[in-house]
Amino acid sequence: MRPGRRAVSNSGGAETPGLWWQGGGSQHSTTHHPSSAPRRLRSPAACRVVGSVSGRFQIFWEDGIMSGYRHPKSSALDCVLSSFQMTNETVNIWTHFLPTWYFVWRFLVLSSSLDFCQEPYHWPLLIYLLLVCLYPFASSCAHTFSSMSVRARHICYFCDYGALSLYSLGCAFAYGAYTMPDHWVSGVLHHYFVPVAAFNSFVCTGLSCYSRFPELEHPRLSKVLRTAAFVYPFLYDNIPLFCRLLFCFWSNCTWNEAMAGYCYHLLFALLTGFLFASHLPERLAPGRFDYIGHSHQLFHICAVLGTHFQLEAILCDVCSRRTWLQDRLPAPGLPGTFGTAGLAFLGNVAIIGAFTSALPRAPGSFVSPPSVPTEAGRHMMLWGEQLGCKGLWGPSRPGTPQYSPPPPNGGRIG
Repeated sequence: MRPGRRAVSNSGGAETPGLWWQGGGSQHSTTHHPSSAPRRLRSPAACRVVGSVSGRFQIFWEDGIMSGYRHPKSSALDCVLSSFQMTNETVNIWTHFLPTWYFVWRFLVLSSSLDFCQEPYHWPLLIYLLLVCLYPFASSCAHTFSSMSVRARHICYFCDYGALSLYSLGCAFAYGAYTMPDHWVSGVLHHYFVPVAAFNSFVCTGLSCYSRFPELEHPRLSKVLRTAAFVYPFLYDNIPLFCRLLFCFWSNCTWNEAMAGYCYHLLFALLTGFLFASHLPERLAPGRFDYIGHSHQLFHICAVLGTHFQLEAILCDVCSRRTWLQDRLPAPGLPGTFGTAGLAFLGNVAIIGAFTSALPRAPGSFVSPPSVPTEAGRHMMLWGEQLGCKGLWGPSRPGTPQYSPPPPNGGRIG
């Protein structure tokens, strides 16, 4: 293994040394002696400057997260190994990877007691369970492999958004089959509830994927579009649940486990939306919650807890309302269940494919940015790794030799 420099062209056409550690066919970020940096850089403000000088990988930065970033050109193996190291994505990965296996275990246990193949009554539940297992797994994979490249990051989150859209459709299947208020059963809304939810999944995936395109130039617009993409199907899917809860409160109906579970589900859903939109607590104390406790980690935890309570409530309705529902509704058919779910899946895959093919026209998708940082800016970014930023691209591998670049402009900034 030997230290090496990779020449990178700056905006003036000169060759600027890109500081990487070469070995084993991959490139890794190096650590640098803080003694070679000017003292004025050793401050939290310098860390913010370090983040702002790199237009090339700006898409990887998150509000309020100042350190713990993985290398933005990691290999797939490096991404997997990083899940066992402490970065700002580690908890994000595990807070959805472990719940995936919890939901898989619940699915297997239910499969041993319920006849999903021979009883059409349980087909909507089967679709819901499959999609409940899918969305946390897709999220975990997206967070794991999103640091391979700018293009890979976009594709990973396109798939994540598609899985969330399909999960919203799974909720509609379950609510339409088991949770619909008594006086809405067999009504107009009940007949069109799932088909409209399938259409909503296309809108959700399309709008959320599109929101990544203006992310650099118009971050607020991007955030608004992405939030609306998921709030809209959530509100639609929960119309039967909202009405059922309101009717129950007004008529003083019997409070059962299903109603309690739905209330807990809605509580955690509201917390999930609040955390996603607010970026708290890291917005109040940038750099304090980089590794543990930032909003996206709490967002994952609340989402999983909400799904858990939702699953328990749906299972209560499946058992307690079975006789009443089967007396008033025909048995679900293949076209209305697996046919609709299959078409929705293919449609969402097509939407993801269309946006993936459009990536070269998306801001931040090019490997070469419109403006490359100056040589002084590059050195500032690299020095920030061992100053107050605590490792801009995450820790280097144990035993990696250190390399100190010569200070630009004789150690003067500007």
